Amino acid sequence: MKRFMVLVWLFSFVVVFAWSAHETLTYLVVKSCLPNADDLVQITPYSYEEKRIYNTERLILDDLCGRFMVNFIPSWAKFYPPDPAPINGKVPVWQVLTVYSVEPDLGMDEGLTLSPLQSIIGNSQGVRHMKYKLLFFDFFEGSESFLYFVEMSRQAFGRNDRYWGYRFLARAIHYLEDLSMPYHNAPGRLGEVLESLLWNEEKGMELAYRHFSYDDYLAYLLYFKDEEVIGSIVEAQPKRVRNMRELIQRVRLLGLRNLEAVNRIFASVYPGLDRTLSWNDFEASSAHLKELKNITKLIMKEFSAYLKGFLLDFLTQVGEI
Repeated sequence: MKRFMVLVWLFSFVVVFAWSAHETLTYLVVKSCLPNADDLVQITPYSYEEKRIYNTERLILDDLCGRFMVNFIPSWAKFYPPDPAPINGKVPVWQVLTVYSVEPDLGMDEGLTLSPLQSIIGNSQGVRHMKYKLLFFDFFEGSESFLYFVEMSRQAFGRNDRYWGYRFLARAIHYLEDLSMPYHNAPGRLGEVLESLLWNEEKGMELAYRHFSYDDYLAYLLYFKDEEVIGSIVEAQPKRVRNMRELIQRVRLLGLRNLEAVNRIFASVYPGLDRTLSWNDFEASSAHLKELKNITKLIMKEFSAYLKGFLLDFLTQVGEI
């Protein structure tokens, strides 16, 4: 029972977070690809009937533009998107997409009953934000969350409600970004997961801290304005796919293909640690840090290309560009 609870602890914590700095990643993508990024849209009230349930105590439906960055960005960050106050009730497209790409992490998916497997992972937010692949089976609803908000965005644009069209689209972007993160596609190698469940509870804690550390690493790179990583995002050229299913598959493969390498790097520097890594821990192993950065650059470049292609195609379909 104790080992089972450790696995619950592992899953319940690691699935809450994917990449940090959603707003900065989204800002860099949007500003580097959308021809209408500076268009102004009128803020409108929420007026939708949805099939999806939320934690209504944590769901935010008011506009946060002009108030978001100061309240949610860590004080140590050196680089993050601007967040001007609305002018005459209007905000630019880039700001809606930037601010609300963080929205799903603010609690609207927490504290719900969503899946019979929820008791295993211990957190409803994880059900909606990840898509685990173990052996030949997929678990949870990360890809469905993306598709749901793409459709809500399409409905809003169909009503000529541009503000909520972009706000729902920002939520969709969040879930797609989550799907590119290696540890959002699996908590570790299958053998490690089984080890943490069957006989080694410390392995479960180690996997959790690996996830926390890699999550923090992207925030570290973006918030401190690493030029190589930012360049990989900004300079990525749009990649088109045939349909949404192919988009989801390609994005998930970015995470799954790189899981083994990321795991290997963290395993080489993690023995004995019971916390999230500080990047000073890598000073004696600069080759590992260089490799981790190269992997992260690759994921960001490929993901940004797919996200740009999706945004350009979708916004063309709904008549925005």
